[in-house]
Order: sequence, then C-alpha cells, then structure tokens
Amino acid sequence: MKYIPLVLILAVAMVIIAGVVVDGDGKTQSVQQALTIAQGAARAGTNAATGDAVNGDAFNLSPQAAINAAENYIHDADATGTVRVAGDQVIVTVDLTYTPKILGDFGFGPMPVQATAAAELIDQN
Repeated sequence: MKYIPLVLILAVAMVIIAGVVVDGDGKTQSVQQALTIAQGAARAGTNAATGDAVNGDAFNLSPQAAINAAENYIHDADATGTVRVAGDQVIVTVDLTYTPKILGDFGFGPMPVQATAAAELIDQN
C-alpha cells in the first residue's frame, strides 16, 4: 500500500519519457519529410528550364515556370509552402504539421515543422 504513490509517479514519468522519445522522433521525421519535399520541389523548379543542350544553347530559367513546377510538386506531396526564384536559383520552403502521438494526450498540440532547400541551374556554357 505504501508503494502505490511511488508506482504511480514512476508510471507517469515513464509515459512522459516515452512520449518525448516517440514524439521527438516523429517530429524529426516530419522535418526530414519537409526537407525531402523542399529539395524535390526545388529540383522540379530548375528542371523547368528551357534551352537546347544539343545545339549548345544556354538554358534559361523562367521564373514563372519554375514556380509553377515547384508549387505543383509541393501540392502533389500534400504539403504547403512557398517558392521564390533568385537568379538561377529556386528556393523552396515547405511547412508541415506533426501531431504528437503520446504527448498529445498531455495537452501538446500539433507542432509545425518547416524546411527550406534550394537548387541552382548550372549552365556549362
């Protein structure tokens, strides 16, 4: 009988520790997923370049085509984000939300995660 409070305290502590481990890893995986989507979208944006490499023409990065391609990639990945073009570089920021599996029961709500990636069009001419 005298050990019941100690057992309850230890049980709650173990659940909290498990929540930190599980939900910490889940949030880390969400950040990695956001980064992967941002990298793919940035590459998709640079792939929208126009030119004819066979004839030795230089590639041109159309900002609107790059933005459209990157935004489509983000949309297809069921994510949200922003795209901007700076020179020959496409910069993508992706926003996702991680919902805690264990800590959510203790009042921790959805956690926003964000990642940014860039890709640059490299022309050898």
